[in-house]
Amino acid sequence: MSKPIARPPSRVARAKAERLMWRAGFGAVPGDVDRLARAGVTAAVHELLFPRGPQLRKGPEPTVDGRPIDPVNVYGHDVLWWLDRMVRGRHQLVERMTLNWHDHFATSNDKVNDPRLMMQQYFTIRSRSLGSFRKLALAILNDHAMQRFLDLDNSDKRDPNENFAREFLELFTLGVNNGYTEQDIREAARALTGFTYDYNAKAFGYDPGRHDDGVKTILGKTGRFTPSDVVRLAINHPKHAPYLCKKLWSYFTPRPCPPGTLKKMVAGYKTSGTQIRPVLQIILTHPALLADLGEPDQVKPPVVFVAGMLRKTNQFITTDSWTWMLDNMGQRPFSPPNVSGWEQDEAWLTTASVRARYEAASQTVRALQIKDGTISKRQTPAQALSAALRMTGKPWTSTQSRAALSRYARTSVADKTADWQEEHYWPERLRVLCHMLLAGPDAQVS
Repeated sequence: MSKPIARPPSRVARAKAERLMWRAGFGAVPGDVDRLARAGVTAAVHELLFPRGPQLRKGPEPTVDGRPIDPVNVYGHDVLWWLDRMVRGRHQLVERMTLNWHDHFATSNDKVNDPRLMMQQYFTIRSRSLGSFRKLALAILNDHAMQRFLDLDNSDKRDPNENFAREFLELFTLGVNNGYTEQDIREAARALTGFTYDYNAKAFGYDPGRHDDGVKTILGKTGRFTPSDVVRLAINHPKHAPYLCKKLWSYFTPRPCPPGTLKKMVAGYKTSGTQIRPVLQIILTHPALLADLGEPDQVKPPVVFVAGMLRKTNQFITTDSWTWMLDNMGQRPFSPPNVSGWEQDEAWLTTASVRARYEAASQTVRALQIKDGTISKRQTPAQALSAALRMTGKPWTSTQSRAALSRYARTSVADKTADWQEEHYWPERLRVLCHMLLAGPDAQVS
């Protein structure tokens, strides 16, 4: 007996699955939207939160001019290395949260000047991206890229450096002017002394003799505090959980977090012992995330835009152009603009960055190999649009965009009857349709 043919999921179910994959990942590879739409939101979120199997899907390793990339020694290849992991990644929420934490604990190789340390930080964050924030914060405290970036290495009791203490309270755990004082920063800086870096041996370490073991008062508590105590005191502060939960919410939707939802997230975070998954579970299944499917309201970050475009078209990293294109779009991984990370949402869209997005789509369309002379004039407008949708991974399109694309498919070749016109304009129609699906207004948002 033959198996019954599975009914295609509804357009609403597909839109929900696509929204979820763009917000919690880097867009779906061909076939995943229908599969997740059939499974439903709850099952899809569970799969994101508890991924199984290989980290990377099948596909060629990243190359430039046919040669393997060298992220440690060749300028810009570190960006390609991470972009490849976004494109081929199967554990999408893990990878997306690694990017989010990279923004939260923003560290730039422009100052660190050591791709090895930056890649080590990547793995430090990735392995803890969905787990305990307490453990992640402790790991960041001991991360060598972070220690160099915020001058924690060689901070001595005789002259404590306040950079890490300030950012740890202000950006990483509590929020700007949210429950701490300048005196807390100074006292925390004392507790954070003792880390070292030997420039000759190129070795990081910790010297108890350079640590200030005196009594300090931090966030209302007094004791002979050590570096790890600073993490403990900040995370135990009543202002921490609401700040972090609201920050996590902002990565997935630009809408204000409802007070009741924030209360639930804080409760889940605290009762689980600072686990991230309970918070993400609430966010990813919240109605606000899947609201107004016909009017997406979150601008895709540049790396999400590029990685998703490559995933949708089943393409891989074969050029170093992506490095400078992402630079022009305003988001180069491993090089956030400052310790506050990147500005989000509408800040991603400027005259220059939108042009860079269009250039990226042009490169992607060229790789589709839609050559002159390959499309017959017997291809109808509907067939042309259908082919473009298929080649671009069936992206979400608004009703208005569908109408505009259909109109273009009909009118762009209406008066092209000569053989030389057929050779060029029919493939050109398909190229333009693909380009607009990849870089038009709908493609900028999720």
